[in-house]
Amino acid sequence: MSSTTIGSLGVMVCRRSGFPPFAEEHYLQELSEVGERLGVSVFVFCPEEAPRYAVSLPSENPSAHIRGYRYASGQGWISCSFPIPGVIYDRCLYRSARESAAVAAFLGGLPKAGWRLWSRGLPGKLSVYNTLSRSPDVIDFLPPTLSYTGSKSLSRALATFHGEVFMKPSGGSQGRRTLYISLRDQGSVRLQGRDRSNDIFSRLIALPELPEWVSRFTAKRRFLMQPFLHLYSRSGNPFDVRTLVQKNAKGLWSLTGVAVREGAGLGLTSNLHGGGTALLAQPYLAAEFGAETAASVLATIRRLSRLVPPLLESSFGRLGELGIDFGIDREGKVWLLEVNSKPGREAFKQTGEQPAATKAIENPLHYTRYLLLRQLRRVNT
Repeated sequence: MSSTTIGSLGVMVCRRSGFPPFAEEHYLQELSEVGERLGVSVFVFCPEEAPRYAVSLPSENPSAHIRGYRYASGQGWISCSFPIPGVIYDRCLYRSARESAAVAAFLGGLPKAGWRLWSRGLPGKLSVYNTLSRSPDVIDFLPPTLSYTGSKSLSRALATFHGEVFMKPSGGSQGRRTLYISLRDQGSVRLQGRDRSNDIFSRLIALPELPEWVSRFTAKRRFLMQPFLHLYSRSGNPFDVRTLVQKNAKGLWSLTGVAVREGAGLGLTSNLHGGGTALLAQPYLAAEFGAETAASVLATIRRLSRLVPPLLESSFGRLGELGIDFGIDREGKVWLLEVNSKPGREAFKQTGEQPAATKAIENPLHYTRYLLLRQLRRVNT
């Protein structure tokens, strides 16, 4: 345990039923334990419990406190009241527009209140795609991406992408609401994907039914359309490669780990939330493509993982960590699929890569210390 506490980290979460009333309980416990060792007090709170403080400077209301939770060894999670934290770490995983709006309202007041965000979030996937596509070093690794705006846009995408389209929400989905559309003979269409509950479905419909079916599926949400990339293993299972890049104790980007995620044979995606399994990257890719191609693929993935963070920061502001997903087709071509500003870290526990699993937990606290110490130096100069 550190004998000196240099400041506090407030982890903002979306409320859930039960106790403690939030997701990622185990990660937040580990974060709290590492924080205690590094001299950072970690608290967890929901944004609706603190909105009245987001409009006034802490210095103007030094007695202001927030209701939340802390983890105590031997006692578990305890409801408590704590001073306004020095840094806010947004781990809200939205399940509704209401939750998203509540968080947006809270975050909107932070600059006025003088609070410091651990990281900004990324906007929708189309904005991220547009930013990355401006880089000549990245553009060749991005799948062509179109915005779904109705039946005409879908028809254009099917024509452009040779009768196969992959659709996904513009906002984070953990594999939910993904859809593969394939035109078949005799005017039929094969639909395959995951619904909003992340359950796998597959059905055959007549072509005239397609526009209305997709309209119901998207439910007025923003969706993107891409060519369907055949990102399957030799055994027919979908797989991708997840890298975790994080800022370290010096405030610099570093590659924490690389892992393969393999999904079920009937699925489209390999997300762990959808039943996927994490595996060591190098042996998996060597078995799939041979040692030489695997080494080339991993070198490309590591290079892109270094390029992406500063490109996104230049457009969207300071970031703290990113999960970057890559696909590899049967020819060994690398595709940059998605970037997530609120990544999970379970993959590195599943693979047994203890150094990566440890750094995945410790780096957010090392970066918090970096931010807090910068604040202290400013105050004392």
